[in-house]
Amino acid sequence: MSDVPLVRLLSMAVTVALEELHTELHERGHGTLRPAHGYALNAVLNGRDTVSEMAPLLGMTKQGAAKLVQALIDEDYLAIDEAGGADARRKPLVLTARGHEAVQVSVDIQDRIEREWAELVGPRRMASTRAALERAVTHAAGGGYPPVRLGW
Repeated sequence: MSDVPLVRLLSMAVTVALEELHTELHERGHGTLRPAHGYALNAVLNGRDTVSEMAPLLGMTKQGAAKLVQALIDEDYLAIDEAGGADARRKPLVLTARGHEAVQVSVDIQDRIEREWAELVGPRRMASTRAALERAVTHAAGGGYPPVRLGW
């Protein structure tokens, strides 16, 4: 498989990991969540708590982000923070108990996947791979982590 271009191999790794993650999320009661939903939940957790702040992180229009947020509200992962401040136009979002649970379950699954991959290739090789990817990604993004924009 050494003739597989790196970008394709990285895409395959993301596909394999996300499929495993979402299969297990489904088994644990979160079957409607998709990758973009997870990134939206993480955005809210990290202070990007409005549709306007979230849209660029998700690579979406504000209208697209609003639809995604509404789906998460409908599924009881997010709620509008009624005590959201003085500006009535700003509608900050908060994670519900179900949203917090989904994030924790996702983190646990991702940790397990990484541990299993480390067992397969060896912990030193996994740590080296992780460090190399972090350095390449942050360099390409000008020193920080770029937004994650998946097409599905």
